[in-house]
Amino acid sequence: MWSTLASTPPARAGHYGTVLVDVEARRPVDLLPDREGSSPAAWLADRPGVEVVCRDRTPFFAEGATAGAPQAVQVADRWHLWHNLSEATERSVAQHRRCLRALVPRFPYPLPNPRPSRQRTRTVLLGRADTDSPIGPGIGMPLSTPR
Repeated sequence: MWSTLASTPPARAGHYGTVLVDVEARRPVDLLPDREGSSPAAWLADRPGVEVVCRDRTPFFAEGATAGAPQAVQVADRWHLWHNLSEATERSVAQHRRCLRALVPRFPYPLPNPRPSRQRTRTVLLGRADTDSPIGPGIGMPLSTPR
């Protein structure tokens, strides 16, 4: 049996409880009234079949799981793994920002503007600005298509 320990705020702000979930059955099992380590410890002690406790990093859940189910393996849940990985990656990139900038090549000339200038757009849509040529050749269409 797997258990998930997670803190959830009830309707009243400032009061938190602990949701216990059977991960294999994918359904909530119990709601504990607080976030103290003694509550999950007592709950787990009454259920000796718990083999794995899936929890977040809060110390009171670690203490409660260790006291209530010392035989159980404690693991982090998927959301917290991804969250922790993204935070660590963000910190690492921020710390090495100068090193990363040094890897970006500097161009001796300006990069082309991905947005065409207003004059170029006008030239393509209206035909060549200096002649009375039709629009078609400016946009790669046969002379008979645009009108």
